[in-house]
Amino acid sequence: MTWGPLRAAPSSALVALDFDGTLAPISPHPDDARPLAGAGQILRDVRATGATVAVVTGRSVASLLRVSSFGAIPGIVIYGTHGAERWQADELRAPAPPPGLDELRLSLPKLLTSIGPDLWIEDKGLSLVIHARLTAEPERALEILRAPVGEAAAAAGLGVRPGKEVLEICIPGIDKGTAIRELVGDDPAAAFYAGDDLGDLPAIHEVNAWAERSGRPALTVGVSSRGSGPIADQTDVTVPDPQGLLSLLRQMLPNPLIQRR
Repeated sequence: MTWGPLRAAPSSALVALDFDGTLAPISPHPDDARPLAGAGQILRDVRATGATVAVVTGRSVASLLRVSSFGAIPGIVIYGTHGAERWQADELRAPAPPPGLDELRLSLPKLLTSIGPDLWIEDKGLSLVIHARLTAEPERALEILRAPVGEAAAAAGLGVRPGKEVLEICIPGIDKGTAIRELVGDDPAAAFYAGDDLGDLPAIHEVNAWAERSGRPALTVGVSSRGSGPIADQTDVTVPDPQGLLSLLRQMLPNPLIQRR
């Protein structure tokens, strides 16, 4: 499969991608994740066409830079914490941490202990993520947690975002769609987005809304091993895993770059 708009007008296209589960396999612990072999080079090749390349991740920018070499890709834009942070060329834009998080840092550990073992909290600075991946029954643990965590977050003036075997307490009104709205404000000729999780749905919806408004081409890709589910149902194309996404990105490159690789 190829995608004509990127080859036809690469210097004015937008290529935006999630990280975990999209450019990197999912890992039980975020610090253990690494991009798939070859992912960095493909992003460099896409960027070399002149396209705007953006990684839009739920991780903090610092975490993404720590587990990948993407910061060395010239011109890359990184949106962290679901669009709350923006990094480019060593310049970081980020809001002040919401004050309500301090209270939750104290109260959440007691709540998790009352639910069961192997639940843990990742502190991103601008959000708190409750991980259930190490529990015997992740979905059951999260189901028990949803109501009390939602109440605690609301009392602190914060929101809750579901993800793969996680609940994230976050700044309300900011999601990956926030990043896409900013990126398409640069008036691209075409737009591409790939993601694998519920947190990617706002970005997918924004790409589709932009395409409808502008009449310009767009392609959304869901990374789904089953080929079904909320992400697959909302995207134009599905691939089974990050390797499938890299293969698709290679096909999008102009012929001289494909031959070079």
